[in-house]
Amino acid sequence: MDKRPKQNDREIALRKYFEVVTRERTTILIVMIAAGIVFALVGLALLSSPDGAAMAWFCIVTGSGIAAVGGLRLGSIEARYRSALAATQPQPSDSQVDAWFQDSRQHLILHAKNRLNLFGAESDFFKPLIIEVPTLSATYGVPTEDLKWRKGSDGTFRFAIHHLIVIYLTERHLAAFTCDFNFIRDVSLNETTREYHYLDIVSVATYEYSQAFTLPTGEKLSTSQTFRLSVGSGEYIEVKLENDQLRKMTQQEEVPTFEADQAVTTIRAMLRDRKALAA
Repeated sequence: MDKRPKQNDREIALRKYFEVVTRERTTILIVMIAAGIVFALVGLALLSSPDGAAMAWFCIVTGSGIAAVGGLRLGSIEARYRSALAATQPQPSDSQVDAWFQDSRQHLILHAKNRLNLFGAESDFFKPLIIEVPTLSATYGVPTEDLKWRKGSDGTFRFAIHHLIVIYLTERHLAAFTCDFNFIRDVSLNETTREYHYLDIVSVATYEYSQAFTLPTGEKLSTSQTFRLSVGSGEYIEVKLENDQLRKMTQQEEVPTFEADQAVTTIRAMLRDRKALAA
């Protein structure tokens, strides 16, 4: 578990929460111990034979040694597991983690509003549209050890790193803030702000396309779903929803749902209204 300097209590608790401890495989050691015991028992059986004493003691000593070595290694694995597990305790509950995330999310939305210079009634015309995409991909500025995920005791997946788009639809324009959010450290990275007049927006959609992804495991993934908002100048706002990638990494059929489709519907409705008024 990463122990960087100047961590606050919340970060320490989240690092413990996202640190998943697993036991090393012990099948070979168990087979080794069982074989040693059987070998020793064969030796004990041979002791009753006057001509087999040498072989009996060989089997007993060898078998006992094999079982002992296997037992010591098994004990060492168990000790390491218990030590690693103890280092992750105490852990915050799923509900506490969710409360922290919602608190950070609200602060990010307010930060986005300030970065976009939206004040007063203009920013209240519509509640912000939020597209929030967890990721396990390498992200600029995010340490590899922070690319964490966990399935909570309530069955819900939680992720440490998220791509975030906050979109405000005002009377005169669309304003968008994007960032990568590190939940563990409670910081936003790679921030951008953009403003577009409605008449300049040419398309907003979610779509699937094929592109070669290289996962941290070294495996290739070819299909991804993407949200994109494009303007006439060729600029666009895009975020990969990466459903297939998350499914591959978590080895689960169910992956987090996003609000991209709702955002597309709302933005399209606004575009129709604004372009109709301008016609």
